[in-house]
Formats: sequence, C-alpha cells, structure tokens
Amino acid sequence: MENIVYPIYLIGMPGSGKSSIAKKLATQLNVSAIDLDHEIEKNAHMFIHEIFDTYGETTFRIKETECLKKNCHQKAVIACGGGIILNKSHKAIMNEGIVIYIMVDVEHIEERIQHSQHRPLLKQKSLKQLYDERMFKYLDFADTVITNEGHIDETVDRIMTYLKGRNI
Repeated sequence: MENIVYPIYLIGMPGSGKSSIAKKLATQLNVSAIDLDHEIEKNAHMFIHEIFDTYGETTFRIKETECLKKNCHQKAVIACGGGIILNKSHKAIMNEGIVIYIMVDVEHIEERIQHSQHRPLLKQKSLKQLYDERMFKYLDFADTVITNEGHIDETVDRIMTYLKGRNI
C-alpha cells in the first residue's frame, strides 16, 4: 500500500498492546517499528521508571516531546507512551501522520499488566483513574479507534482494513 500516510502513531493506555501491535503492523507494511519509550530509554541510558524516580515526570515528558519531534518524519509505525496525549502540542505534531487509538477496557489491561513492576504512574494512581483522565484525550487525538481485546493478529487485520479504506 504505497499511499499510506506516515508515520502511523499508536496511542492508548499502558498495557493496551501498542508495542506488540506496532512490531506486527510494521512487518506487514514493510516499514520500521519505533517504540518511543524504548527510544527515550536508549537516549537517556536509563529505564523509564528510573527517569521518573530520579528526575520526575516533567523531565520524562520533555524527553518524550524531543523523541516525538525527532521521529515525526519517519516512514514507520510508532508506539507512543500512554501519556503522549497529556501534551496538547503533540497533537499538532502527530496530525501529519495517522493516529490510531488502541482501545482496551480496564479489566483486560489489569490482567495484562498485573505482574509488571515498572509502570511509574500506577504507583500514584489506579489504572481506572488513569483511564478516566485520559480516555477523552485519546479520542481527541485519534483518527480512528481500534479495539485490542482479542488476538493481536485480529487487531492488526482491523488496522490494515482501516488503512486500505483510507487509500481508496
């Protein structure tokens, strides 16, 4: 599909499957997959939770914006951190590409991340609180909403169907 607008941004709650979906979708589209959180970690030489613990959320958000700007012209599928929607200026940057909100209900996310220790904001708030604070922001940023409550291949197929429909 040569007429796809890039980058394709995947947004959604922590644990919604953005990183896994990005890898599979990028493979199908024969483009790169970029995980913004991993890029931030690589550039900072620290894990996300260490950045939060050492420097605080504000420093992390600055690094997130820098990383987004650095990658906003890539022909890639970009998995964004769950809080990318907290900075309204990110919407203008991301509007140059396609923004897909990967929607998953809170119960599914809780099952997926119950053994994950490294989710800094979940030390301060419940998953439900984060969801309630962010859901409308995800919808505001998104060009479309794709659910990811079944198998990941089904989710990627739904995204591919959406992308093909945009190119008709």
